[in-house]
Amino acid sequence: RQAFVASCIDAYIKGNLPVTDGAGGAGAALGVFDGIDIDWEYPVACGIECGKPEDNANFTALMAEFRRQLDAVRPGLLLTVAVGAGIDKIRVTDPAAYHPYLDYINVMTYDFHGAWDAKTNHQSALFDSPNDPSTGDQKLYNSNDAIEAFISRGVPAAKLNLGIGYYGRGWTGVANANNGLYQTATGAAPGTYEAGIEDWKVLKNLAWPGYTDNTAGATWIYNGSTLWSFDTPANITRKMGYV
Repeated sequence: RQAFVASCIDAYIKGNLPVTDGAGGAGAALGVFDGIDIDWEYPVACGIECGKPEDNANFTALMAEFRRQLDAVRPGLLLTVAVGAGIDKIRVTDPAAYHPYLDYINVMTYDFHGAWDAKTNHQSALFDSPNDPSTGDQKLYNSNDAIEAFISRGVPAAKLNLGIGYYGRGWTGVANANNGLYQTATGAAPGTYEAGIEDWKVLKNLAWPGYTDNTAGATWIYNGSTLWSFDTPANITRKMGYV
């Protein structure tokens, strides 16, 4: 742990880079960054791979070690983390223990749903909708419940950053009922770079019927077979009001 943290600080804070084609060297990147952001997906819980129970204590210890070494270089350097917004990701760690070492917690309040789900749903809802058929932890897959989960665990609201995704999640082969929402799908919608995901700059130009769930604070478009869920400028404005 100490060696990993030291290597990060050496490269990104002290700016010591390997020399390649005559560029780099000691202090070559000094002053480029004002801190370090950690994106561990996810301690204990499952992301690309599933974590281990000991990740909980190790995550807090890692934050403590980063804080110690950053302060030794220069007090005031930032330490932030990007964290999962699902309650299943939050409850298996100890925000009360790790937040004192951090300046901000960047809550990834997006990707709540996507083509990995058998049914369509909002990818970045602000609130829960009573119409959402999800059960268990997924019923709490929305920004408000995520933020409240951190606050209830002792994290000051001023440390919490609400994430905004400038892209959408999409499904194809969507059953033609309820304007496509909460319906079965056959797979991921085709995307420019990856199936199931598309940039806002592309989605905003699709002349498809659009719908908004005002309770959830979420918008989607649906052409009868393909559905995209994404934040509009109006949704983002509402989220900033919430903040």
